[in-house]
Amino acid sequence: MQSVLCFGDSNTWGYEPGTGLRFDHTVRWTALTQTLLNNDIKLYEAGLNGRTTNSDDAGRDFRCGSQLLNLYLESCRPLSLVIISLGTNDLKASLSLSVDEIKAGAKVLCEQVQSFDFSPYQAPQVLLVAPAPLVDSAALDEEFETALTASRKLAAAYFHLSRELGIHFLDAGKIVKTSPVDGVHWDADAHLDFARHLSALLPSIIDAGE
Repeated sequence: MQSVLCFGDSNTWGYEPGTGLRFDHTVRWTALTQTLLNNDIKLYEAGLNGRTTNSDDAGRDFRCGSQLLNLYLESCRPLSLVIISLGTNDLKASLSLSVDEIKAGAKVLCEQVQSFDFSPYQAPQVLLVAPAPLVDSAALDEEFETALTASRKLAAAYFHLSRELGIHFLDAGKIVKTSPVDGVHWDADAHLDFARHLSALLPSIIDAGE
């Protein structure tokens, strides 16, 4: 069976807007995608609330993605594909990162996959997912209040990075809409839309890499 690592943040973990609870596996895009693929491809869920690409978040342990990615690469191998879906939390005001700096953080992650020693297995392909932009909401966390414009620029930055590294790219903002309930997270419909798109896309990506 082909295996895919889904390395992301709260929208990979399945954070429900408004409640903070975790969506059931029948709702999360990771599990839904696997179901839509008739379980022919295994998707490992590696989502964590608050995870960044390459920055520490004061007061929250284990949030720096680059510090933990290799652990997942080692434990989940062999892998056919690694999906990196991060960047939203890098927009927090407390981190003071520019779009170029967030792009650089995503580059660190992609290059970690590309340089990792997967032997005796073949190295997996990489799919970089640009997060869906934030939306204005009365409940938007103050950390993101000034990041609406920057969030809309990540897709272009990630697209150029994908071309630079020769990896796959997906703009989540063209598939899903962030929930206005909190301005950051995906609702159940968004998870389903993303799963449907990804389930149609994954077989061709994986077949091309064989």
